[in-house]
Amino acid sequence: MLLGGIAAQRGWPDNAWFVAGAMCASIVWFTGLGYGARLLQLWFEKDVSWRVLDVVVGCVMWWIAASLVWVR
Repeated sequence: MLLGGIAAQRGWPDNAWFVAGAMCASIVWFTGLGYGARLLQLWFEKDVSWRVLDVVVGCVMWWIAASLVWVR
């Protein structure tokens, strides 16, 4: 719905290119996730790797929350 709403705001040739670009980006993103998961499988067998990932995700979430509080 979100992509359709954005594409509807554009004219005929632009909305077709927008949709095609969104589909290509989706294919690249999910293919990258699949291959990346397979490449990182051995690394994530260790508990320390999961802790590092959790800390990085937590820091990113705090950074986003702080930017939403202070910017707005």
